[in-house]
Amino acid sequence: MRLYADTSWWLGYKCRRDTQHSVALSLFDIEPDAEVLWTPWQRVEVLNGFCQAERAGLLAKGESRQIIRLLEQEVRLGYWPHAEFDWTAAVRTAGELRAEHSLKRVVRAMDLFHVAIAIEVAAEALLSFDADQIALAEAAGLAVLNLARKQRWAQGPEPDTRNSFSFDPISRSSKPKQPVVANGL
Repeated sequence: MRLYADTSWWLGYKCRRDTQHSVALSLFDIEPDAEVLWTPWQRVEVLNGFCQAERAGLLAKGESRQIIRLLEQEVRLGYWPHAEFDWTAAVRTAGELRAEHSLKRVVRAMDLFHVAIAIEVAAEALLSFDADQIALAEAAGLAVLNLARKQRWAQGPEPDTRNSFSFDPISRSSKPKQPVVANGL
């Protein structure tokens, strides 16, 4: 299954103290043949997300650089298939999504762009923990692999999040659950 993952999934997957970490890791248990695509846009937004998490003190000094270096190596090795897209077509698709959905629901411009890119790279589904982005994708007819919902159904009680953080998908600001102690990746 070809998947497009937004920044909330990548941060959850790569940052152990993110509140969505265990849920993000469950992807390959739920979909063993999943292919999470890597696009030029993610190189900008996802890598910036790691830097912003470090700037906000949610990652230790230098930790974002280590995560970025490892992720770039994984892309080079082919763990995350690189998918190019036509930027003009993606902007056009985002504009069409805006015209169809922005008066009906909360829609951030970057959510429009993520969903548009997922459509343009022919992803079979979107991976995201952003409820508004998920609603937009579903309204646009794009399938969503909602790992949080699947794991809650299978797992039962909530995990302990006392030493974790969450990256707020609306403001993209990081909000610690409690002071975070740097424990490495």
